[in-house]
Amino acid sequence: MVITLKPPAVNESDDTLLRISCDNPGYRVERDEDGTITMSPTHTEGGAKSGEAYYQLRLYMNRVGGKAFDSNTGFAVGPGAAVRSPDASWVSQARIDELAATVGTKKKFWPISPDVAIEIKSDSDDFDDTITHAEHFYQRGSTYSVAIDPDTRERREFGTPPPGLDLDFDAIIDA
Repeated sequence: MVITLKPPAVNESDDTLLRISCDNPGYRVERDEDGTITMSPTHTEGGAKSGEAYYQLRLYMNRVGGKAFDSNTGFAVGPGAAVRSPDASWVSQARIDELAATVGTKKKFWPISPDVAIEIKSDSDDFDDTITHAEHFYQRGSTYSVAIDPDTRERREFGTPPPGLDLDFDAIIDA
């Protein structure tokens, strides 16, 4: 279920988006490209699956560096005011260093699409929408993005995983 907040239903301010997040703990808040704020809570089973995906990316990060992010992390993946939160993600140290040298890493939402973005279909989602979200990250600069449907065990991959990343999709689905 997606809830559109009113007011403000539309905004382009990171500060307002953060205030909405703080005022509504436990909800996943994202901003669409047109500025519309949407909230979609994670089901318990979905949280376990995204937790497993994050865990695997964290283990990968421990080997190669960079940073792994959980499902609460928003990225400004433009164009427009879009802020999206993949279920799990990873950004290489090289891209973090590049970001720090250009716009800085103190921004509330980094203006990049993570190198790796994982989207997992929840019970309230349609798999086509999950695919669209994964494809969105890939089109905006992720080198590898994947959509996973735990119900059918189907996955749709965009791009190529970085060297040494071998996701255990069965562990994510069965979490």
